[in-house]
Amino acid sequence: MKIYTAKGAGFCFGVKRAVDMAYKCALKGEKGSVYSYHEIIHNPQEVKRLEAAGARHVENINEIGSGATVIVSTHGVTPAEERELKDRQFKILDTTCPYVKKIHLIAEKLAKEDFQIIIVGDIDHLEVRGILGCAGRHGAVISCAKDVNRLKLGRKIGIVSQTTQNEKEYREIICRVIEKAFSVRQAEVRVFNTICDATGLRQDETVRLAGKTGVMIIIGGINSANTKRLYKLSRKILKNTHHVEDAAGIKKAWFKGCKSAGVSGGASTPDAAIEAAVRRIKDITG
Repeated sequence: MKIYTAKGAGFCFGVKRAVDMAYKCALKGEKGSVYSYHEIIHNPQEVKRLEAAGARHVENINEIGSGATVIVSTHGVTPAEERELKDRQFKILDTTCPYVKKIHLIAEKLAKEDFQIIIVGDIDHLEVRGILGCAGRHGAVISCAKDVNRLKLGRKIGIVSQTTQNEKEYREIICRVIEKAFSVRQAEVRVFNTICDATGLRQDETVRLAGKTGVMIIIGGINSANTKRLYKLSRKILKNTHHVEDAAGIKKAWFKGCKSAGVSGGASTPDAAIEAAVRRIKDITG
């Protein structure tokens, strides 16, 4: 069995930075004094590992004890959440990805200039919620080109994307917005390419491997948006594509009649998980 691993698979820059910062903080803090507000990344194993290091995971600010150190996840928080954390005088370790922070600044600037802000992404994702919080009343979230039809567009429009979106789909949405906006004279549309470079590389590599292998294994959290997107992109090309959280979920039956396999993982998938998947494939295929 020939096994190919996607280039760029494993932690991206923002995730590695956040995890490193969070573990150092958890290990240095006094027992019971460090909290991780929201999942540090969308990977259950890493969330548990951070808790074991000393940072209790919470989803509600009211669960945080007084005088605590609070780790803000790599996805970021809304301005309202940030204000509340500061008002309660917590010590804050902000691990928000710098690329996400940049989108926050863009959204805030557009809002001040009274632009309607279209955010392309998954409305329930923490990253998108943070961006929407920065956009305030000016923001609207859409996930596909057909969603543009329900928007009432003004004369000043700004478009940003969740960092892990697909570039081709984002371009389609941009074109649809411009087409609709330009039915109004003197419309102004500002477009920002806020998709992370690592996302594009990971998606391109996954698609490439799906076209040359008999089976694709996508490793990563079930609740990870960028990992789910890799799965969908791969499955469009190769039906024999499977999304599992870790190597233990890989089944021997998937490799029947296959001469080669591809392995890819989302931005929140540790390198060790990719390596474990490769070992698992070697073990069950002989």
